[in-house]
Order: sequence, then structure tokens, then C-alpha cells
Amino acid sequence: MRLIVVGPTPPPVHGVTTSTSLVLANPELRRAFEVEHLDTSDRRPLETIARWDASNVRLALAHLAELWTRLSGPRGAIYLPLSASSGGFVRDALMVEAARSRGWVVTGHLRGGEFLDLFTRSPALARAAFRRTVRSFDSLAVLGDSLRWMFGGLIPAARLAVVPNGTTDHLVPDLPRAGRPRILFLSNLRVRKGLRESVDAALLALTEEPDIDFVFAGEWENARLRSEILSRSAPAGDRIRFLDTVGGHEKRRLLSSAWALLFPPREPEGHPRVVLEALSAGLPIITTNQGTIAETVPDGVCGFVLPKPDPAALAARILTLVRDAPLRAEMSAAARARYEDRYTQARADRALSAWLEEVTARCVASRAS
Repeated sequence: MRLIVVGPTPPPVHGVTTSTSLVLANPELRRAFEVEHLDTSDRRPLETIARWDASNVRLALAHLAELWTRLSGPRGAIYLPLSASSGGFVRDALMVEAARSRGWVVTGHLRGGEFLDLFTRSPALARAAFRRTVRSFDSLAVLGDSLRWMFGGLIPAARLAVVPNGTTDHLVPDLPRAGRPRILFLSNLRVRKGLRESVDAALLALTEEPDIDFVFAGEWENARLRSEILSRSAPAGDRIRFLDTVGGHEKRRLLSSAWALLFPPREPEGHPRVVLEALSAGLPIITTNQGTIAETVPDGVCGFVLPKPDPAALAARILTLVRDAPLRAEMSAAARARYEDRYTQARADRALSAWLEEVTARCVASRAS
């Protein structure tokens, strides 16, 4: 049966583009379905994401037209990463209506943690449209048990599934974590990811342990933020360094040479891939309780999960891990074990394929009868 995977691919690199690439590469899906891709990529910088502008409207209309053309062939299923922005959700709603009108099975995957915020701050008429669209899905998946509540009362529990992310293995076994301690911030350099608080925490930690090496790697949100952060971190000299987005071997090298990951988002998240990448590399993680992070990183076992990105609290956890080698080794081993047990890419591939196969088979059988 046909499966149309809707979604963007890199560049730019962020959670949804990476997820779409992994879905398309999923060997389990390709064994079960005839997979095709409806590419909704927007190659402009990150700051254009979720913005209402003429270019986004034109892109949305072009993608809808392409979907409508594809739906005219033999029926199958569509897989849609559900948007948490108002403009993106309008496009998603139109895609859902188009697919249902042609008798297709419609599935959605909530890739972030902001959907309920979007729903609750919308006017009454918009909320009614949200409810209609959500109830039109044959099945919706969230990324963890801690996100089930987002669809409470909007869709029957039987049509709600938990399908978490996974990641490829980022451990480089023969790369020792020796020399100067290194703390890694590996994410797009955005305010919502806790960038300001992380830089402030680094500056605080350096006043007590001046040999720590802080590396921030990712794409800048905008030029203004870049200028602000570079000025803010200047007193630390080369103890705080900023790199462009890294991938492949360079990402593995950074993950495997760091002593800990610093990733304290201040706004809702889904199932951040950087957290899974750190687990796979055996990195203790200093983070915050957003999205599925707390269920992914048990506090005090694989790292530290704080309620909010307070710079003083972040700095204290950084210093604890730098100074306590036995604790660092224990958390490192626990992180790697948790990855192997729960978050390998092979496990995630099987879970996604099993969910889509079950939903499609059930819906086809029900409609046939």
C-alpha cells in the first residue's frame, strides 16, 4: 500500500527535518509500504519558521496542490508531522480534509510540545476547527507518555499512540575523554533552547574552574542574537567557543569527547534528538523538564533535570560533574545503557512501522466491511 510521508528535510537542520529524513530512510516502512515523499521544505533561515508571510503561503498552496494530485492515484495512507504554529496547522488541516475526502487513511505525529498552547490561545471558532481536524485523524502519535495529555478530550484514547524518537549510534569507543573538561551545547542557537542561560552558566562555572572548555555548536537564530551572545561571552575568551552546525563524524567526535551535554530548553519540547544523541554517546546531560525529557533522562541517574534553566543551578551541576569523576562515569554508563535499551534507531524504526501498519490494516478492514 502507498504511504505518503509529508514533511521537510534539511537544510535547515532542526527536529522535524531530521525526523522526516529518518522516516524516509526507515527500512521497516519500506518493507511494509510503497513510500513516497511530499517535500514541504523551506530552505530559508530558521527565523522564517512558523512566520505568516507571502512565501510561506505560496509554499503551503503548492504543497496542497501536489498532495491533491497524488491522492488521485491508488489509495493508501498519509503520515503528517503535526505543526504547532497557526499557519502550519491551517495547512495541515487542509491536507487532512483532502486526504479524507479521497478515502485515505490519515495519521499524524506530534513532533513538538506546543500544540496545547496553540489550541488554548486560539479564539473559540479556531478551537472548534482544531477539534474537527484532530478528530479527523485515524490515529495520532505523541513522542512519550508525558505528552498524552495534550490530546485529552480531543481524540479517543484508542486512536492515540506513543511512538518515541530514536537515534543512530554516536559513540566513538576509542576516543578518550581526556585532557581539559569539555561541556557541549549542541542545538540550534536559539533563545528558546536556553542559550542565554547556558552562556551565563558557563561564565559562572569558569569563575571557579577556569580550565573548562565550553563548545556551542548550531545555527544562529538571527544576527542580533549572535551579536548579543558573542559580546556576552567575550570575557571568557577561547574558553567559550561557537561552531556552525555540525554533522556526521564531526558531531560524533564532539559528543564522544565531551564530558557532559548542556541543553536546558526554556520552552516546550517534544523528544529532543540531541538528548538521545548524548545518551548514545554516554554523556551525562544537564537539562530541564520540558516535553518528554524527564521520562527520557531520569534525574540523578543519567544526568540532572532542572525545573527551569537557572544559570546558577546549571553552573552548580556543571561543576559537580567536572569535579566528581566517579559520578560522571556512573552517569555515563547509565546514559549509554538507557540508549541501548530504549532509544536506538532500529527500535524507533520498528515502533513507527508497527504503528502505521496496524492503523492502516485496521482502517482498511473497517471500511471494507
